[in-house]
Amino acid sequence: MRKHYLLWMIFLFSVFQLNAQTYCVPTAGTSSQSNYLKNAIFSDQGALYYTASSYQAYVDNSSSQTVSSYPGGTVNVHLDFAGSGVKSYVWIDWNNDGDFDDFYENPLGPSSYSVVDDLFFIPPSQAAGIYRIRVQSGTSFPNPVTPCGSNNYGNFVDFSLKIDASPTCFVPSTLTSSNITNNSAMISWTAPATAPGSYEYYYTSSTTIPDASTPISGTSNTISAPISGLSPFTTYYYYVRSVCGTSNKSAWSLRGIFKTKCDAKTSMFEDFESAVNGPNNADCWDRIILGSGYQTIGSGSGVNSSKAMYQSANGAANTVIAVLPMFSNVNAGTHWLRFKAKVSSTAGVLDIGYVTNDTDASSFVNIQSVNISNTVFDGFEYSVVIPNTVPANARLAIRHGGVPSVNIYWDNVYWEPKPTCFTPTNIVLSNVTSATANIAWTAPSPAPAMGYDIYYSTNNTAPTSSTVPNITGVTANPYTIQGLNSATTYYIWIRSRCSASDQSLWSNIASVQTLCAPVATLSENFDSYATGLLTNAPCWGRIVTGIASLNINGNGALSGTKHILQRSISAGDISIAVLPEFTNINAGTHSLKLNAYCSVNTGKLEVGYMTNPTDASTFTLIQQLNITNTSYTPATGSEYTIVIPNTVPAGARLAIRDTYATSGNALYYWDNVSWAPTQTMNVQDNVVKSKASISPNPFTDVIMMTDHKNMQSVMIYDASGKSVTEIRNPDHTISLKDLASGIYLIKMIMKDGTSHTVKAIKK
Repeated sequence: MRKHYLLWMIFLFSVFQLNAQTYCVPTAGTSSQSNYLKNAIFSDQGALYYTASSYQAYVDNSSSQTVSSYPGGTVNVHLDFAGSGVKSYVWIDWNNDGDFDDFYENPLGPSSYSVVDDLFFIPPSQAAGIYRIRVQSGTSFPNPVTPCGSNNYGNFVDFSLKIDASPTCFVPSTLTSSNITNNSAMISWTAPATAPGSYEYYYTSSTTIPDASTPISGTSNTISAPISGLSPFTTYYYYVRSVCGTSNKSAWSLRGIFKTKCDAKTSMFEDFESAVNGPNNADCWDRIILGSGYQTIGSGSGVNSSKAMYQSANGAANTVIAVLPMFSNVNAGTHWLRFKAKVSSTAGVLDIGYVTNDTDASSFVNIQSVNISNTVFDGFEYSVVIPNTVPANARLAIRHGGVPSVNIYWDNVYWEPKPTCFTPTNIVLSNVTSATANIAWTAPSPAPAMGYDIYYSTNNTAPTSSTVPNITGVTANPYTIQGLNSATTYYIWIRSRCSASDQSLWSNIASVQTLCAPVATLSENFDSYATGLLTNAPCWGRIVTGIASLNINGNGALSGTKHILQRSISAGDISIAVLPEFTNINAGTHSLKLNAYCSVNTGKLEVGYMTNPTDASTFTLIQQLNITNTSYTPATGSEYTIVIPNTVPAGARLAIRDTYATSGNALYYWDNVSWAPTQTMNVQDNVVKSKASISPNPFTDVIMMTDHKNMQSVMIYDASGKSVTEIRNPDHTISLKDLASGIYLIKMIMKDGTSHTVKAIKK
């Protein structure tokens, strides 16, 4: 706190008050009206209180707001500003000459805090009278600053300072309150340096400040007094003054404030919607904070994005405790506390217990710790049965003990009769196959007489009491749920069945995705999946090393709205898309077909298979695709077909690989993937003669093409008519050394849409 010791001010000349003095009317707010004086308290031997809820450029309160002091006295100043980074100046016209430009007429300033607690001294030779105070606030001031403005980023407020003769009876200070109940409290204060014979106090639920004629509420010969007969959940303002003689009393002290507790409740539902956002608690709630623990009510973080309570604590030294309202039946043994909660990421713990002193964290007694790992409210609820051993005067409390250090949100808190049928907990799903899943749980106590009901759905909407279960009266634990669809996410709930008419609430939600079953065909355009990693598509796998990428992309798909983007950016990068498992991968009857293009006309992708879909080293190449087209247009020019030989091991998975070593730093897009029987050519088709031809024929390993510049692609079929390979944009020379000796049909597809087929023999 800044102090201003100006002892030499005793040499100032005394002056008389000029009652009709005129002051400049300052100008302000031309650039911003976000910063203004919101609250002010000036106090010494009398106090003034000022509150503003909105911006005004200039407020003249000099005739209605006055603080009293005396020569050599000390005036305490509390200023609270709207906005942040606000600076403030306090001006006083000590010589009543209508300006603030004389010595010591700026006793406070500048302060750069949005809340200021400071003081200034009254010169010892200051004459009795009334003097003008001016408070100037803003985030930016002209140089030099002037109390007449302009003040483009703040405002001005004027008050009065009354200087009286030095008192013989001084004001008490440091008012405090304790032992607050729903109808009583204890108020205390600090005696002045010269203690009076007794004190008078006054309390009220009104903000009206008492004056010398206000009837007192009571007297005390000590520095405390009990007050009673108060209304529950009401804010009270109280004041104390010294009594030094029948006609010699001090001014009223700076006020103290307390709020009475609520009457005890028998039930409660709290969703915090009527509570004001911020660190203040909801009606009838209290909080205990240690260290840097934090608790507040905020919008957007509750159920359905409503308001919720938020707790944050880092370590046991920073514990935060939310103290619930008083319950008259807290120890009846008939009720439970039920609520929803979630964490922002890492799992956390809430301790549910009680306090015997709602201001003392050490009085907390834990009843049950609740582990919370869910990051959403939907489908998750927690309950704690409160035993009858809780003291009758205790208050339930929810503690975030700081270990682990996580953010925890909770909402929709109930104090209600506990049910007669309790919900199973700790739902665990395991041993998942493409059609089944095991479910296990912790049985409540007592266990239900008629077993358990299970409800599952592909929709995460929670069941209600009227929802018909899929399975009823289960007694085995664990239990195997059967008849599920492959590659499908299921949401599962379980409840106790205590009788035909008495079932528990449904448990918290559990979910599982069934495994993929091998398929015989595939047609995939990725439109039904969210953009992001390829694994958003069930049954597909993704292997990425380095900074390569392999994602479902939402821009520029061939059909629909999504396709695949694959890329390897730097040396050593590999990305592999692993296709679903096929039952007929080694039948030798099917082909993989896809549309693709590359950001450059020299692109290369590799198609092969993997014997371990999680191990990149098990990739075996079947065919390299030369991706020379740089768009999907025309679609026929971006279609690639890979005939899969019967030498692929059973159980292997087809894969599309992009490596920096082969594919370079290029963008590869592909879409419309299909697994279907290989197209065959009728061996009886006429062989068309044309200027496009091959040589030599018969050939050994290499054939040469005439008119290859006008060819779109070359299809090669074996003697049975099954497609063997496809070469797009062929060169003059084509290597066919991998073909076995025999008779082949070579179909040359021209860019003009015509095709020509010749019979060729490999020696």
